[in-house]
Parts: sequence; C-alpha cells; structure tokens
Amino acid sequence: MRTMLNIANYEVRHILKDRVAFAIVFLAPLFFAFLMGSVYYSAAINDVPFALVDLDNSLASREVADYFSTGQHFKINPEIDTCEKMEKAMREGIIRGGIVVPEDFSKKLARKQSTEVLVVYDASNLLWGYNIRKFAYEGMDEFNRRYAAAYLQSMGMHPAQSDEVLNLVNCSIMTWYNPTYSYINFLYAGVIFIILHQLGLLGVTLTIPREKEGNTWIHYLASPLERWQIIFGKSLPYIIAGIFNYALLLWFAHHFILLKIEGSILLIALLGFLYTCAIIFLGFFISLYAENSLQISRYLILLSIPIFMISGYTWPRYRIPGIIIAISELTPFTWMAEAFRKVTIKNLGFPDIAYNVLGLSIMIVIGLALSGTFRKDREPIAEDKIRVNGGPEYPRRV
Repeated sequence: MRTMLNIANYEVRHILKDRVAFAIVFLAPLFFAFLMGSVYYSAAINDVPFALVDLDNSLASREVADYFSTGQHFKINPEIDTCEKMEKAMREGIIRGGIVVPEDFSKKLARKQSTEVLVVYDASNLLWGYNIRKFAYEGMDEFNRRYAAAYLQSMGMHPAQSDEVLNLVNCSIMTWYNPTYSYINFLYAGVIFIILHQLGLLGVTLTIPREKEGNTWIHYLASPLERWQIIFGKSLPYIIAGIFNYALLLWFAHHFILLKIEGSILLIALLGFLYTCAIIFLGFFISLYAENSLQISRYLILLSIPIFMISGYTWPRYRIPGIIIAISELTPFTWMAEAFRKVTIKNLGFPDIAYNVLGLSIMIVIGLALSGTFRKDREPIAEDKIRVNGGPEYPRRV
C-alpha cells in the first residue's frame, strides 16, 4: 500500500508541475460546466420573437391577437405588420414565427362558417418549432372556448350553463418527474457526465505516453513492483480528482443552474464512484497502448460527440438501431446517464438501477483486467542502474 501511495504521490507531482495537466484535471470541468450552464440557464423557452399580421382588424381578430401579445410565450415585433415583412424577417432570423389573421375572419365567424388563421414557424431549430406550435395550439383553443361561450350566452344561455356545456369532457393532465418541462432537467446532467467522461479520459490516458516520451516507463517495467501497484498508484490521483469534480459539478448545477437533484445521496455517490473508476481504468488501458499524446487527443475528440448521441440520453432508445445501442453499452456514459436520471429526476431506488450498477461494475472489472495486460520485465537491479525505491521521488538514480 505504501508503494502504491508513493507512485500516486509521484503522479500528483507531475500533475501539479504541468499546467496543462492541472487545468485538465481540476479547472476545465468546472469551466465547461459553467459555460454549458450559462447556455441552458433559462430552462424553458419563452418570449419567442414573433410577428402578428392582422389583415381583418376587427374585434374578433384583436381577441386572437391579445393572447399572442399579452402572454409570456411570445414577444411580438410591432414593426412587422404585413406578410412580406414577416417572410423577410423569418429569412433574416429576426423572428421565429408568426400568425396571420385573414381579412374575412370576423365575417365568417358572424355567419358561423369555418375559418382559420395561419401560423408559420421556423422549424430549422426543432426546439423553436415544437414550442411555437404548442403555444399556438394553446392560444387558438383558448380563443375557441371563449368564442363558443360568448355565442351560447348570446343565445340566452346563462354563463354558468355555457361553462358546463363547454366543459362536459375535461382532460386532466398530470406531468410526472419534470412538470415545468425544464430543459436543464432534460439535458444538463448529460452535459456534466460527458465533461467528466472526456476530461477524465484525457487526464489518465496521457500518463503512460508521458512516461514513454520521457523514457521513464521502462523503470516501472523493470522494477519489482506488481502490476496492480502500478495500475492503482498511477490511477489513484485521477480517481480522487474525478470524484471531487463529480461532487463539485453536481453542487454547482443544483445551486446555480437549478438542476433537479433528488433521491438517495448514497446512490448518487455510488454512481459517481463507479462511473469515475470505470472511466479511469479504461483510460489507463488506452494509455498503455497509445503511441503518443497526440494520438490520444485526436481519438478523444472524435469520441465525444458520438458517445453522447448514441447513448439514448436525448433520443428514445427503442428508436435507435440495435447495433448502435449495443455499441453505446460499451461506454460508461450510457449506463451512468440513465441511472442518474432514474435516481435524481424520478427518485427511484437501488432495485431500479441495479442493472446499471452491474453494468458499471463489469466495466470496472474489464478495465482492470485489460490494464493488467502490459508486459513487465523483471531484471536484477544493478547498483549503477535506475530503480524505483520506496520513497516519494519516482524514479531516481542510486
């Protein structure tokens, strides 16, 4: 144990001396979490830039306009009052949607004829498109209800009776787990985990190439140290740093970005420990067989986006091809992201994430097994050769 801690101490000294390594391990996670949190801080989309073109200019059309102009969903641009201006503003990105009330709107209503308003929206961004469509349907449903109530009352029906007629069938909607439809609760935890995943991998995978480039890795291979001592000694600082960053980013996300974190603290801690260990041990294996630091940096950049996309975190897994799902299950991120959402958003217990815990545990065992595949050359240590001793300075000449 003392030898392993000495190796860890040696690794920590390298991290503290190397400014880039120190930034990757300790500073970059919080910086990226803050940056991403600033993007998603609003949590929901409101004040959508919108245009309202009223070609009828009647009492009925103004009632339609009232909903779109007085609520929090839309921010009406008063300068856009024609279809031509609306089309131009949509092309230039000044607005994201608009509504056109036709000229004969009030006349058709008076004759009890079917009529319609035109709602257009920019669906190049699906979030804009989905929210505008949802808000527009809500607005027109509200107008129809008010208009029908006014019509029934004009026919002599008491307001209470008209309300009863219009509310014969009610739809009771109960939203579970994320009632505010917060985009932070949907996405931000996954952003945190991909940050920890990629920066944790980057930190640990640079350790062995650094030793190889400095011609010091051979000292470990020729030393009497056991493989497990080298693996744990080199990995321990990164495991501790990973757990620290995990706790720090969750604290930051909960208190400043308002990420919903409920459920068992023990389960959250267990998931963080398993996730970190799986990343570090798999990263140590990668570092053993990487040719140089540049090769590692290139590969990790290529991995970051696919890992997030194929995990099923933002898209239903049953709509993803089976072969891609199988590939995604080879990464710790997939198991962690699903389990964390179950615990913190759905407030589920251990039986509901036991499969995920098992998956992360298996990945730790596989990572350790693969990390122990490197070849050690045991040779007698001559007095004039470099050897690894039991002190804090690794390695040194005796």
